[in-house]
Amino acid sequence: MRNALLTALVFVLLSIMIGCTATNPSGKPTEQAETKDLVIVGQEIAASLDPVQPLTSSYLRNAGAAEALFKVMEDGRIEPSLAESAKEVDATTWEIKLKPNVRFWSGKAVDASAVIASLERSKAKDVQAKPFLADLTYAKVDDQTVQVKTAVNNVPVPLNLSYYQTVIHNAEAKHDAVNTMDLTGMYRVKEFIPKQKMVLERNEGYWGKKPNIRKVVYEEVTDGQARVLSALSGRGHVVLNIPVTSIAQFKDNKGVKISAAPVANTQTIYLNLKKPQLADVLVRQALSWALDRKELAVLGAEGQSIPVTTWLGSNPAFAEARNAVYAKADPAKAGQLLDEAGWAKGSDGIRYKDGKPLSLRLMTWGGDKALGEALQNQWTKIGVKAEVQHGDYSLITAAREKGEWDASIEAWSTFGGLHSLLSGQFAPKGSANFGGYDDEETVQLLAKLKDAADEAARRRLALKINERVAQQAPIIALYPRPQITAVSASLQGFEEHFRQFENTVHANLSFLPAGSK
Repeated sequence: MRNALLTALVFVLLSIMIGCTATNPSGKPTEQAETKDLVIVGQEIAASLDPVQPLTSSYLRNAGAAEALFKVMEDGRIEPSLAESAKEVDATTWEIKLKPNVRFWSGKAVDASAVIASLERSKAKDVQAKPFLADLTYAKVDDQTVQVKTAVNNVPVPLNLSYYQTVIHNAEAKHDAVNTMDLTGMYRVKEFIPKQKMVLERNEGYWGKKPNIRKVVYEEVTDGQARVLSALSGRGHVVLNIPVTSIAQFKDNKGVKISAAPVANTQTIYLNLKKPQLADVLVRQALSWALDRKELAVLGAEGQSIPVTTWLGSNPAFAEARNAVYAKADPAKAGQLLDEAGWAKGSDGIRYKDGKPLSLRLMTWGGDKALGEALQNQWTKIGVKAEVQHGDYSLITAAREKGEWDASIEAWSTFGGLHSLLSGQFAPKGSANFGGYDDEETVQLLAKLKDAADEAARRRLALKINERVAQQAPIIALYPRPQITAVSASLQGFEEHFRQFENTVHANLSFLPAGSK
């Protein structure tokens, strides 16, 4: 009897203790939520702690350790972060006000001098940051104000300074160990094993809102199936880079939620306009009209994406461009265009012109084999003799160098400075203009975009260029390449972002109390 009473008393006391740590009237994070580690699992983590090393800053930002002057919101807007405001004084001058009382982990003030030193170090040492910083020079107006001068007109300075490799760091510190690195984030790095694990603890001196969760563990798991198992087992609370082919393993699993926020990149078919059959705009338009992009997203992306019919359509700031030209699949219209171009259907269902079949060899790589086969099937229906060649990406680059290709698939980011992005893709000498697109109207629009005086004008011109390119069809836009993240159902406050790789951790994340549903 006595033992039974003692057991009951212990049970009551434990219940009270659990209740105290699981809930409180203020709605603030519970003790239980605070003491549980947040485990993030990714395909890779940083190889270095120095923000100027390749990709390091994105991993540091993703774990809540690092910050830039500006940040990109989930809808594509650029908002101040360490900056308080930004003002475009004239075509080549910006003035940036810094938030007061911001400090590095060491306690050193994040003032104008520190910010300028950080950006100059990144420009000098970081090849990835250089394109965004090369045309910028800085001057201190006062302790809280930085003047930015641009080498050319109308550079979107806040956008450039939101790039993940522009992290503000103490340029006077050594960033070779956890006890010498000096950043501004809500979490401080306490343990680091390159390419294996990073452990971070809450920065109690953080200038902003302190995070609910006390510790973050960021692990590298290179094998895709191993990451899936980490999510399914509950070991990983946020598991990045889930293979799209593994989606079925999460079906009916109530302990894990799948996030598939559309990414700001466009899965794109690049066409070689030097090939005779593809030099004709009517043929290119027919190839685009023939496609059922909804079906392609299902077959090629396991349904984890949305159709877009123009290249800029995957940029969240240009949602209206998603279906601007090819509003729906129209195989009949595709057939009419091919008839008009002189490609007549033969008895075998293939179209011919001057005795030659309308053929197309599509090169795919990575996870795009199923997509290639789906495209082959849809094009065959309009009389195109389509062939899919799947292999390593090096085969595509080698074929391009020799000019021995018809079409290939890849996805480039659609988020960034509009002139740089669009000229890179569609200017005659653009680095990603693989097919040799050279259109006078597009060139003229790009020139106007470069000299546009304000954001509204730049937006209008970007939409015009985007529509013109879709009409001329040197490329065929399909859908944003999937970005699959598995999130534990016990984690509250997770926010989907088109750049999830640097926007996972934030202050409002917390865990549900044990036993909650």
